[in-house]
Amino acid sequence: MPYTRPQLWLLLLLAGIFLAGLAVREWRAGFPELAERIERFDREEPPEPLAAVPLREPRPPARESRPPRPPHAPAHEPAAVRGARGADGAPGEPGRAADPRPLDLNAASLDEIARLPGIGPGLARRIVEERERRGRFDSPEGLRGVLGLGPKKLAAVRDLVIVGGALTE
Repeated sequence: MPYTRPQLWLLLLLAGIFLAGLAVREWRAGFPELAERIERFDREEPPEPLAAVPLREPRPPARESRPPRPPHAPAHEPAAVRGARGADGAPGEPGRAADPRPLDLNAASLDEIARLPGIGPGLARRIVEERERRGRFDSPEGLRGVLGLGPKKLAAVRDLVIVGGALTE
């Protein structure tokens, strides 16, 4: 026997690594879009950290100095959330009502898409990249191909988006 047992194991290990490398190379050649998408996935910029929300409101020095609570703000809601409500009581920028019109996915900018509930800047960027790669979306269901946008997020934004000017159901 020209090789010892440890040498044979080493040769088998090297042959296995070589074959695994060939298999990966063939897979990357067969699915270049997926390979590029996987390479970009961990290189995305991390989302901006959220502002710290205090766990409880600080007590005012005297009861009389506390302003009365607006009728639309529930008692259990933190002050940071109450302060972020608009004039109509809906979440958003203070003094500004939420836009009732649906957002056109094929014409919206990255910032507009990032304002949708549950969609941050990273996911908005992937939606725009998918739109540029595939072309126009035919329906909101086309968002299913975007990495990180699952059925729950799709259900949350389905009524808030349109495609090509037609309202979705």
